[in-house]
Order: sequence, then structure tokens, then C-alpha cells
Amino acid sequence: MSMQSDVTQESEVNAWFTPRRFAVLLGLLLCAAFPQVILGGETFFYRDYGMFGYPLAHYHREAFWRGEIPLLNPLNDFGIPFLAQWNTMTLYPGALLYLLFPLSWSLGIFCLAHLFLGGMGMYFLARRGTGSAFGGAVAGIGYAFNGLSLSCLIWPNNIAALGWLPWVVLATERAWNEGRSRILLAALVGAMQMMTGAPEIIFLTWLLVGALWLTELFQGHLPRGRLLARFALVPVLVCGLCAAQLLPFLELLAHSHRDSGFGGNQWPMPPTGWANFLVPLFYSFASSSGVYVQYGQQWISSYYAGAGLLALALLAVWHVRTPRVWLLGSLVLLSVVLALGDQGLLYLGVRKTFPFLGFVRFPIKFVVLALAVAPLLAAHAVAVFEKHPLTRHTPAWRRVTVIWVILAVLIGVALGFARRYPEYPLTPEEWAMLWQNGLARLFFLTLILGTLAAFSNCVSPRARLLIRVALLLFLWLDVWTHAPSQNPTISRSAYESPLIKMEARPDDARVMVSPFAMRKMFSAAHTNSYEGFLSHRLGLMANGNLLENLPKVDGFYSLYLREERPVRLMLMYAPNDRYSESLADFAGVAAVTAPGATLEWIMRTNYLPLASAGQKPIFADDGATLQALGNPGFDPRRVVYLPSEVRGQVTVTNQTRATVLTKSRSAHRIELEASAEEPGIVVLSQAFYHPWKARIGNTPAPILRANHGFQAVQIPSGFSRLTLTYEDATFRLGAIVSLLTLASMAGALLVFRRRIT
Repeated sequence: MSMQSDVTQESEVNAWFTPRRFAVLLGLLLCAAFPQVILGGETFFYRDYGMFGYPLAHYHREAFWRGEIPLLNPLNDFGIPFLAQWNTMTLYPGALLYLLFPLSWSLGIFCLAHLFLGGMGMYFLARRGTGSAFGGAVAGIGYAFNGLSLSCLIWPNNIAALGWLPWVVLATERAWNEGRSRILLAALVGAMQMMTGAPEIIFLTWLLVGALWLTELFQGHLPRGRLLARFALVPVLVCGLCAAQLLPFLELLAHSHRDSGFGGNQWPMPPTGWANFLVPLFYSFASSSGVYVQYGQQWISSYYAGAGLLALALLAVWHVRTPRVWLLGSLVLLSVVLALGDQGLLYLGVRKTFPFLGFVRFPIKFVVLALAVAPLLAAHAVAVFEKHPLTRHTPAWRRVTVIWVILAVLIGVALGFARRYPEYPLTPEEWAMLWQNGLARLFFLTLILGTLAAFSNCVSPRARLLIRVALLLFLWLDVWTHAPSQNPTISRSAYESPLIKMEARPDDARVMVSPFAMRKMFSAAHTNSYEGFLSHRLGLMANGNLLENLPKVDGFYSLYLREERPVRLMLMYAPNDRYSESLADFAGVAAVTAPGATLEWIMRTNYLPLASAGQKPIFADDGATLQALGNPGFDPRRVVYLPSEVRGQVTVTNQTRATVLTKSRSAHRIELEASAEEPGIVVLSQAFYHPWKARIGNTPAPILRANHGFQAVQIPSGFSRLTLTYEDATFRLGAIVSLLTLASMAGALLVFRRRIT
């Protein structure tokens, strides 16, 4: 057979992996992996999916069908901003999937759809970078199926951001190379990812984009001025399109408990974490749901990319000597070192140089970059071996052999180390699972590299095609079998219908889960996942109260209001779990879990309603106020603590006779009727945040920060109608900016089209 004929056949085999065929293959693999979710019999529940992501989607959906934009959630943390949390995906267009269809089915489909989206995006990105459709297929499978992507199925916003990551890179590269309408398309794609609200993933996406752009800039393939202008315009347009989301988020961030010193060294990759790239169960333990998690790092259950994919990535760095490949290899190394946190030294220095990284809580999140880049490197290796067959006694063959030997030895070293120096003593069953896990990875490593050599040397076009498909299946099987199920499922019925009917509880009162109950439920092991999840729902874990429409003292969010948070923590985490009865009265706690119990409730009768009136103002600084609130003598019916700096705004000096009645309440509006014999103060156990505006009749009235993190309004003598409304000016401004940006882009697109015609 002639050389030209061989090249032609190779091109035909490579061309078989069209976008449509790859989409079908990727879809079939997703169906094989999650048939119960796709068919609607079961859905996810593990960790944050069941008690964080799903309740947030439920609250969003309820507001959507009421015709509301959920700016605020009054059911958690004394009223906490909702849209501004960002990871609630309130403005993300893709959220329509679970807003319009039954939530217990559609949220799982939403997550899998973005897994599919990410795989397709990586296919196109790798195909463009390597010129190989099969290389794109390898990258697409490697990106859609790895430990990180499967772990992130428990966070709808994170998996959505990962789904858009390769599309952002691809669209932005085309924008700076082609300009015009490509810039507008890149901005739309970037805005889609921005709206998913996963700050760290978005930041790492643009770090990758920026690194690729700098490489292009230094190579000088295009005029540098044009390259700079085109690239800079994309993030500017993205921010403009997303201003309705970004401005409220930045405003909340500025008033939240997080600052540049917030991020620490919690949950980094362990020093031995390199071993988990080869032996996924190394130094891991089984959670109560059967999912294995690393000791010392529990953000994700795995970051295993696949031993075969890792070998292909290493081959690319060693064998494919181009600036792009070297850059990608450097990014993988950088991300892994940063993921080590302070123990990697580099992270400590980078955090001091760039203080904004202090907002990032877990260093392990840097591994996202490595898992995004490794599939691209693998595609480069495959593309080279398609053009240059892997034959014996060549430098390429020796490199493949050396990499196989190195990785095989490292797998053996990891197993030997775990056997000799286990984190905790291993039972015979645990050791058997560990060494079998390592040998299985070695098996797939050998199988994948052997298949690589086979498709490089096979003569028959049909055999070449079948071997390529087999390689993709081996890559998928390696990851799919690398650990016990990372995403266990239960019947959808676990989410449907409220479970708790708490009588003798007015609408403005709250429930409180004791720290003991939270610890007990968090650590409890359940042999039946369905029953275990129901117990978490009944115990109102995290944001489970949203499924029951029950106001709760606490909640689980990324950002908390800076002034409200310490009071809540003082109430909920008092020494020996002995909370302050007077502070609980002020908080409106109508029910609390019984001592030593998790699902039993004690009804309280002495609590204050949402709004009370007539308290004597005491002016003090924040430290003195917190100390007074924790004092057993604090009486919320008689006194209210106000900041010293508002003394000149308050004419009330003593306790007064006053009453207040809540006439109506919704998420963004409260109407009160108050009556006072002389000027007095109305106090609300609602978190203080500046978007709240008050009016007495038609006259604006200032809202004072009361009891450190709550609200108070001074009322005149006589009868008053007091109205409080949540008016987010930053959201309105952002919405205007977003609409203007969108209109400008539409106008620019029309201009581009007219010039073409």
C-alpha cells in the first residue's frame, strides 16, 4: 500500500468522528452511566445536591411561578439576598429547564445536559487545536468523564460552569483571530458561563484563556494592537451582559462575611494527593452513602482523570514540542501545585501577591484547571500518532514504554506506601479493594497505550475505526469504574410533597435546629439512602427548610451578611448547646429540636413576633452590643441596641407604650400597623441590609441597624402605617446596563451583516 493511500485512509477514518456521531456516542455513554436519572425513576441526592442545590432550585421555581424575581429569601438567615448569591442561577437562561419541567426529574437532567455540553465543547476545542476529529473525541470523553466532572454533579451551578468552560475558550480564541461577529458570539458564550455563578471555575476559565492569548501575543501571528483590542472587548461585553447579576453580587460580597483574608488552607490536596491521579482510592474512606472521599480533602470525591488519559497527556508534553503544548503542560503543573495550598508554598506566595484570592475558600479548586487542560494534551498526543504510526524501535515507542513503566512503578509505590503507612489501619477488605483498584488502573493504562499502538499500525480501515472506538470506550470505562458510584441516586419521591406540618406556628415565627442535631445528622450512617435522605429533610438540614416552606434561623449559603452572622452564630453555637432563651425570643424561635434528639421538636411560646415595638434604645459600639446580646439579662421586649453613631437621629430616649401588628408579608414587602402613645421604636428580627427601604405613610423613614445585625424604625406618636420594601438599586442599574449592552451588540451585528452583503 502506498504512503499516499495510507494517509488518505487515515484521514477517512479520522473524519468518521463527526460532531453528530460524537454527540450520539457521548449521549449513549451518558445514558449507560445514568439510565435511572434520564428515564426519571431516580435522581441524585448526595451531599450538596439534596440539601443545597435542590432546595435553591425549588425556591427559585416557586418564585418563578409566582411571577417574582427572587431578590431575597426570607426563609433563611433572617432574610438573606438570593439573586445576589450568584450560585442560585436566578438569571441563568439554562435554568428554564428546571423551572418549566417537574423539578425532581429536570434538575438531574439539567446537570447531565451540562456534562454533555462540556464534552461537546471540548471536542470542538481539541479538534480545532489539533486538526484531529478523533483527538477531539478523546478530549471530549476525557472532559465529560473524569472524577472532577462527576463530583461536580452535586452542584448544579458548578457543573453548568464546567459545561461552558471549553466553549468560552473556543469562542474567545476565534474572537481574537477573526474579530467582528465572533467577538459578539464569544461575549454571549462567556455571559452564559458567568450567569452560572461559579466564581472559581469562571476565574480559572479566564486564566486559561489569558494564558493562551499571551502565547498568541508573543508569537506575533496577528498585529498585537488588533489582538489586544479584540481580546479585551470580550470580557468587557461579558461584564456588561451580566451586570444585572454581577452588580448585586459585588454589592453583597462587599457587605458579606468574606474578605481578602477569608480564604485559608482548608481542604487542600494532601501532600500525597499525587497518588490519587493513579490510584483513586489511595488514602480515602467510604462515606455513609458509599462514596469514597480523601482524608484531609472533602470538597470533591475524586479528581481522577484516567490513567490512560494521564499517560497521553504526558506523552504530548514529552513528544509534541510546540509552544501551545508546553504552555498547557505548565498550566497542569501550576494548578496541581496551587491545589496543595500552603504546603505547596507557591499558593502562600500567590495569595500574598494577589489578595483577592483570599475569597477562594478551598485550594483544591485549582485542580479544575488541570482536569480541563489534560484532555487537550491527550488530544495532541493522539493527533501526532495518527500522522506518525507508533512503531517499534523509534523514539516515540521508547517514550510510550518509559511512561508506562514510570506510571506502573508509581502505582506500585502508592499501593506499597498505603499498605505500610496507612492513614488508619486497613481491614483485609479495605486493603483488597485498594490493591484491586490500583491493579485495575494499571490494566486500563496498559490497555489504552496498547490500543494506541494498535490503531497506529493497523492496516484495515474498518479495524482502525473499531480500535479508535474501543479506545474511547476504554477511556470511559477507566473513569466509570475508578471508584464506587460517585453519584448515588434515590427515588424521586423523596423530594416530592412537604413532609413537615408544624402546628401552632404563625407565619412570622422560625424554627431552629440545634448544633447537636446538625452534628448527629451529618455524621449518622444510614444503610438505606432513601431513609437517610428523608431523615435529613425531616431534620431540616442545610436549606432543607425551603422544601417545607418553613422559616429557619440558619441556612447554608456562600455569602452571609456581615452584621447578622455573629448574632446567629451566638444563638446557635452557644457553649454546651445552651442557647440564650432571650436571644431565641428575639429571633422568633417557635420550635427547636429537643435536647439529645434530631427529629423531635419542642414548641416555644414566649417568642417575639417579627415586629415588636416600644423598646428603650441603648447606644453602644458593636463589641459592647454583641456582649450585651449574649448576656442572660438581655430583654428584647424592653431594650434595643443601636450603633453609637445614630444617636443624633433618634429622639426616643425611654421605653414607650406601643403596639405593632403585621398586616401582610411577602418576600420583598412587609406592611405593619403601629400605635404609640409617644414616639417609639419598631424592631424587626430581620437582617439589616441597605436595599430595605421604609416608609411611614408616604414619608421615607431611615432603617436603623438594631441589635447588631437587624432592623429598627423610629415611629411618631399615634397611629402609623409602616411599609418596608426590598428595593435592590444595584439590580435595577445592572439590568439597564445588561439591556443596553445587549442592544448595542444587536446593533453591531446588523452593521456587520450589512457590510458582508
